[in-house]
Amino acid sequence: MDRWRSLDFSDWNESDIREEFIAPLLRILGYSKGTVNNVIREKSLRLAQPFHRIGRKRVTIDYIPTVRLKNFWIIEAKPGNKREMDYGDLLQAHLYAIHPEIQSRFIVLINGWEIRVYDSLTVNSWEEPLFICSQNDCHDTFPKLKSMLGAKEMLTYIRQRVLTLLKDSFEVELDESKLKSFTSEINKLANDMLPIVRKNAREFQLAAWKESTKKELEELRNKDIKLLLVKMDIPTDARPMIAEIFVERVLSANKKERKQMVELLAMKMRGRPHSVFRVLAVYVFVRLLEEGIEIERAIYVKSVKATLEELVKSNRTYWSSNPLSNALCHLDNTTLRLAKKLSLRLAMDDLTKFVNERKRTLPIEDLLVEQPSVARHMVSLIGLLAELLWRKVCNATNHHDIWEAIWHYEFIEEIIEKVPLKPYPDGDSDLLFFEYYGKGYDMLCMGTWDVLHRKLDVLKTVGVDETIINFASLTRDEAIASIPLSIPRPDNWTPKEEYLMKISGIINGR
Repeated sequence: MDRWRSLDFSDWNESDIREEFIAPLLRILGYSKGTVNNVIREKSLRLAQPFHRIGRKRVTIDYIPTVRLKNFWIIEAKPGNKREMDYGDLLQAHLYAIHPEIQSRFIVLINGWEIRVYDSLTVNSWEEPLFICSQNDCHDTFPKLKSMLGAKEMLTYIRQRVLTLLKDSFEVELDESKLKSFTSEINKLANDMLPIVRKNAREFQLAAWKESTKKELEELRNKDIKLLLVKMDIPTDARPMIAEIFVERVLSANKKERKQMVELLAMKMRGRPHSVFRVLAVYVFVRLLEEGIEIERAIYVKSVKATLEELVKSNRTYWSSNPLSNALCHLDNTTLRLAKKLSLRLAMDDLTKFVNERKRTLPIEDLLVEQPSVARHMVSLIGLLAELLWRKVCNATNHHDIWEAIWHYEFIEEIIEKVPLKPYPDGDSDLLFFEYYGKGYDMLCMGTWDVLHRKLDVLKTVGVDETIINFASLTRDEAIASIPLSIPRPDNWTPKEEYLMKISGIINGR
């Protein structure tokens, strides 16, 4: 508003007004090209025969902002060299507004000095604007203008205006039956509109989801390969889509680039990743075999098939040939399990309040896109807490320290389990099964089995090791029964006070 107050429009032509004043104004009001609140610029219209008297067969409308792609108002830009617009400007814009292709309810005239709003259905003279917002009083009047024309406010304003007109009409009515009849018509209209409104919401959500997915895929396809590997190492996001993007990148690369990419993957899987990374690595190597891709021998990769066989055998046994890697596999289960149990018991009430407030305050468009839920926010919290618990230990240099941490985490787990579990509101669910990791279920063994089981025909075709074929052929229950067990705490083990204090600090964010 301060910038508007400082501008001198005396030498601004119509193009200046459009580009330097109206375009920013539309963004402030919530309109943008290519969105659900689109802006149609300079739309050309053919005039019907009765309107040819103005001397033109075609006219061009400066701006048609849309609310959810429907026209409700038009803007007619005027140069700033005249401080005051006139009735002729209104008549011209009114002609555009009532055109069969437009049929806009409101007319907005702008010359920089002022913004005048008219109702195309009721206007009779220049002196009957619905509202005027001028440069001199914009600090006081612009909020009202936004409540009328803002993309998120306009529909409400239109309905309020209709209600006012209805109230005016019934204030002079004498026949009670007319009111009752009208009430019935309104109720019928509401019932007829309900499925349409619900359909609109579903279509809006679907379009937003498709756009979000498209954007995410584009970002993943353009992401640095090392950052893509980081994305594959997030326990709360085990979607094969991310690994498939890695496969796409390998397929589109030249021989040298392929070798580098797969070498990076193999190097990371032998490091200290989460179990989810090793499962997605299985997916990648199976897909490369399926596509007939072979990689030149390197430090970490003998061949695609040999690396897959090594990875699967290691995953099945929790990398038992390396005590440090084996302990880290169990640590991954424990941190995820503890993080979920802590989060569900300690954060449910606060997250429920937060989400309810979001639902109460978000505009409907944002509400439909974001779809705030306790479970969605809980997943983020679980992932964050699990990562903090993991990072506190994962860089240990010997497996004894890792097992010591696991046993302390399990000790905390036993305490927290005494706190009653709080269910998600409205039957919601996080679709995570972390509470069972290491206790009859897991990611590393079962995730590996799931990938192989789905691609059993491919594995048989390419001739992988028979032990892998046998593992992939197991039933789900048989695969679960093969999950390696954690080492129990020694009978004489006791928790260390300083260790418990460190864990408490992590949980409390210190």
